[in-house]
Amino acid sequence: MRTTVRQSKLALVLGLTGSIACRAPDGGTADEVGSTSTDASTDSSSESEATNETTTGETTTGDTGEPEAPEQYCPNGPSGECDEVAGAPLEAGAAVVSIIPRCFETWDDVAANGAFDAGEDVVFDCGCDRLCPGDVGYVGPDEGEADGEFQAIYMAGFGNNRPTRGVRRPDLGLVGEGDGLWARAIAMQQGNTRVVYVAIDTVGYFYDEVVAVRELLADQDIDWLSVSSTHTHEGPDTMGLWGETLFSGGFDPDYRAQLRMAIAQAASEAIADLREVGTLTVGRGDTSTTNESKGVLNVNSDHRDPFIVDEAIDVMHFADIQGETIVTMVNYASHPESMADENTLLTSDYIHAVRKTIEDGSQWPISPGVPGVGGPCIFVSGALGGMMTPLGVEVTTPDGESFGGGFSWEKTDAIGQLLGEVALGALADGEVVDDPQLEFGAQSFLLEVVNDTFKLAFSQGIFQREVVEIDGKQHLTTQMGVIELGPVRMLTVPGELLPELAVGGYDGSQMFTELADFIDPNNPNPPDISQAPAGPYLKQRIGSPYTWVIGLGNDELGYIIPNYDFVLADSLPYLSEAEGDHYEETNSLGPHMAKMVDDHADLLIEFIDWL
Repeated sequence: MRTTVRQSKLALVLGLTGSIACRAPDGGTADEVGSTSTDASTDSSSESEATNETTTGETTTGDTGEPEAPEQYCPNGPSGECDEVAGAPLEAGAAVVSIIPRCFETWDDVAANGAFDAGEDVVFDCGCDRLCPGDVGYVGPDEGEADGEFQAIYMAGFGNNRPTRGVRRPDLGLVGEGDGLWARAIAMQQGNTRVVYVAIDTVGYFYDEVVAVRELLADQDIDWLSVSSTHTHEGPDTMGLWGETLFSGGFDPDYRAQLRMAIAQAASEAIADLREVGTLTVGRGDTSTTNESKGVLNVNSDHRDPFIVDEAIDVMHFADIQGETIVTMVNYASHPESMADENTLLTSDYIHAVRKTIEDGSQWPISPGVPGVGGPCIFVSGALGGMMTPLGVEVTTPDGESFGGGFSWEKTDAIGQLLGEVALGALADGEVVDDPQLEFGAQSFLLEVVNDTFKLAFSQGIFQREVVEIDGKQHLTTQMGVIELGPVRMLTVPGELLPELAVGGYDGSQMFTELADFIDPNNPNPPDISQAPAGPYLKQRIGSPYTWVIGLGNDELGYIIPNYDFVLADSLPYLSEAEGDHYEETNSLGPHMAKMVDDHADLLIEFIDWL
């Protein structure tokens, strides 16, 4: 079995892999770089420029005591179209739409290495529908059939040249039925305020794509549409990094158009499903409780020092006035990459089993399962950066059976079912919310591209999104927002936030296991915890009983890293990984990201408090 490695994504794209350090599943590195690291946190000039020059929100003037207003908010927002309606009931609707690519051909991995080897592996040249003469259901040749061309859909998250061979079958693993890739939408409406949130099973989705989807929905009277990725590493490339070769984009143009339409369809169907909410129930579970001896390490791990995890799994359940489930939302922070790089079947990874458990209940070969609550479930990824991952985890089930290593459908399903059971327990013990009020605020802003490799990728069109040039420097437009529903506040973050920025834990209080070291004693370049930022941390500042971080919300700008621990290698910074746990820096926009996210989060939080 091959060892899974995680190379710098852009180093792979640019072909500069000779001196790249790779992260292995156990959190170590391969091909270590023998250079001395330097602290990049002293570069704050671009951070202050971006903060001062690029925010586009309004500022409330005078001595009214009102905070700065974001560019969009409801109720009573600047558009004049969402004035408050006193006593209006909360309504909600949901929809689920498949986002499996319509057109691709499959192949046989003769080499059994997870990558396509021309001349050795076999392509089934059967066209978009993947049906050849003699197959059940074959009615005739379709697009691309027998043309001698491999119509591949390349998978994201690990390396180039990993075309999918199809979709996970129901017979694989513990709960394979219903796996796939989905756009799952919830529409929420109260009076004249309408918010739609869509979670998509993709590795990431740029803000420019979200804007394009909003244009498709211009006639739907949506005050704010938010789209986030679950960050599955077992779906198509939706960012352009993982194509056939280092310089060939992996985001298929036809799939790009299909995905936009599917998100818009899910949003429209959720609006059509709007009905009055009879009961809103919210709860929070502790994911370290699935195994007494291992704690959180039974389902999740941290591959970057210091060992800090967000143990919480948050759940929110909407029922109509007849008591029937409309939708359940779940928020949790861990990379959906448990199938590693050897898998070539499309899957939503452990998230499938989480959702299936909440919808239909869990099922174990021996132990009794927990009944589900029906309806669709929407999984919302949290602060999963730096590196919240099931890679290297050995999970023990209620049957006492353990699954470890890399490629294992049983391991993936076991993790998902255990998480789903914790969420169901939190829901059973949850709080029923009386008269929940719906509010939101959103602010777009510019972020400077500090990462030199990103600069090259944007200038060469490897990343396909608009770049704004200001004084010769590249900037990207992104957006953050906050949705408040009763005691729940959900803050969107445009990337992969390291959990310590959300929950702190620099005192060792966020480990939730006795089997891990807070700092690996073999780390050659450990973080200086004495320089870590003091609280209050993001979830504390959000300031509500139930705080949700929506990771990869409306954008994927890479890792968001505490400034004190943003360390670059002396040689080829942003290409080479510095000694110790510093893979994430190679895939970050720059050291200014954390402060920019904090600043805009505080603006939104202060305003939603006032609103």
